[in-house]
Order: sequence, then structure tokens, then C-alpha cells
Amino acid sequence: MTDPELHDALVEETAEQDVPGFLKKRDLCRGLLLSGCGVYHVAHYTSGVLDFALDLLDHPSVPVPDEEDASRRREVYRRVGAQLVYRVSELHRRLGELQTGALIRTVVQTRTGLVFCNSVVGNEHIVGFAAVPEADTGPVADPSRVSVVDRAAAHLAGDLRRLLRQRSQNPGGWDGDDAAPPPATVPDEFRPHHIGAPSPDGTLTALRPQGLHYLSHHRMGDQEWAVDILDHPDLDPFFNRGVTVADRRDRYQRLAGDLSLLALQVGRDLRRAVVGNVTRLVLDVEMGAVYYYHLSPDDYLVGVTLDQDSVARADEDVAAVARLFTA
Repeated sequence: MTDPELHDALVEETAEQDVPGFLKKRDLCRGLLLSGCGVYHVAHYTSGVLDFALDLLDHPSVPVPDEEDASRRREVYRRVGAQLVYRVSELHRRLGELQTGALIRTVVQTRTGLVFCNSVVGNEHIVGFAAVPEADTGPVADPSRVSVVDRAAAHLAGDLRRLLRQRSQNPGGWDGDDAAPPPATVPDEFRPHHIGAPSPDGTLTALRPQGLHYLSHHRMGDQEWAVDILDHPDLDPFFNRGVTVADRRDRYQRLAGDLSLLALQVGRDLRRAVVGNVTRLVLDVEMGAVYYYHLSPDDYLVGVTLDQDSVARADEDVAAVARLFTA
């Protein structure tokens, strides 16, 4: 798509009560759409109420059914976006027991689309919809297929925060040093904590202090196995008298057991706007992230990192483990 084509297709709507503070925010959102990264609808909400929305639904490349009126589709996206903000607020409260900070970035991936809901500040959120290039036909979700959109959305949240004189919360961990040396693996003498059935070969090598810290596999509603390195010495700073290793382990186990239902609820919220079930869900908090990967109708994989700089890297590691189940 060329810039003139995008400009011609761009449609903007501002809520009835427009305020001067929206102008620069709207400019940043417009820049995201016109960058050609794949996002075709973006909206800004305060307390779940629409402030403004921009879209490219009139462009022929956007996946909107020919028989459906674009203006009606626009209203669907705005309403679904508001519902997602509400759901994210519920997830934020649910994640509170982890004591790893606020939920700053939520990513929902299906076979054909990506939806993001990123926190700006307080009760302000930015929601966007994008198409997955060439519908993902792999056995599990591939985060690299949507990384361009994911990065662009994270940077938009950071730019919106800077308008308010706030630093970036580093959603996705992409603000880290790209030139940093590769993360060290866990030494052979360290024994990861393991419960349940034996985990597949290659699972333990995915765990590292500067990356993925916890993995759990669930089938038919039950946990098959879980393995973690939460008691590795390099992770000691992430624990205190209020939250011990055992506390975090128990809380992650409870959350992991609920994630299939949570992903189903999110999918139902989005079904009027996005085709397909949720194949990947990322709950990015101030201190790390929780990942859900759908493997089959009966089982799924959950991963956790506590290291914010390693959020994107850990995401790729969970995807790699997920592929072991379908190799």
C-alpha cells in the first residue's frame, strides 16, 4: 500500500465531547495507520468510553466482507474495542495477586488477526486491530509473524505516554539493549523445579534467568507438568518477604489453570470483529509477562517471565516449546 492510498482510505471519528488534548494523540495514532504496518483500526478509550477512532476499512486490502457496510463494521470495532478494555480491566485485577505490577499490554492472536490493548496511563487504553499476513496455518501461533505490528503498537503506547511526560513502561521488552550478549543458559548443576509427568526433551533448555522462567502444560483441564527456575540465584531480587518462590509458584499454577477459560472469554468478546479462536494470548505486566499458547482443543501451554527486558524473547521461547508438541 502506498501513502496516497492509505490517506484516501483513512476515516476518523471523534467522540461528541472532543478536547484539545486528543489532537496530538490522534496524530500519533494516525501515524501508526499510515505507516502501513498492517493495523487497520485503532481507537483510544478513557474508562472504556471511546475518545476517538481511526480506520482504513475503506481500503480494499482490509479484511472486511464485501457484503458488509463499512460504517456498520466501524461501529462493531468500536464496541468490541470497548468490551476488550473492560475485559483487560478485569484481567488487571485478576493478575494483581501476582504482585508483578499493572497489566500494560494485552495481545490476542488468531489464525487471521491480531488485536492489542495497551495501557497508556491510568484509565486510558489504546486498542488496535491488524491482519495476520497470509493467514497462519501452522500448528501453533507464531509471534514472529505479527512482531512488526506488536512492536509498532508498543512504541505507540510509549509515544502516548511521553506526551504526558511519562517514561515508557517498555511493553514487549523492546526498549532493551539489542546489542546485549545472548542470555546465559542454566548451568548443568542447577536443578529446575519440576512437578507432574516428564516434560518433553528441549523444554529445560528454554528456561534461563534472562528469559523464560516458568512453563506449564495443561490437558483436559488438568496440569500435566510444570517446570520452573524461579529459585535460581539470579532471580532472587524478584522475591521478598511478602512474595516467596513458593508463593509465586502456587499463584502461577492457579492462574495457568484458569487461562483456557480466560482465553475463551476474550475470544467471545472479539468474535464479532475477528475470525477464529485465540491461539496466543500475552498478558504483559510491569514486571514480565504471562503467555498462553493453544495447542489443540484439549491442551495448552503457559509460560511466564519476570524479566521485562526479556518479554519478547521469552515469547519466542514458549512458541518454540509449543512446536515440540506438534513436531
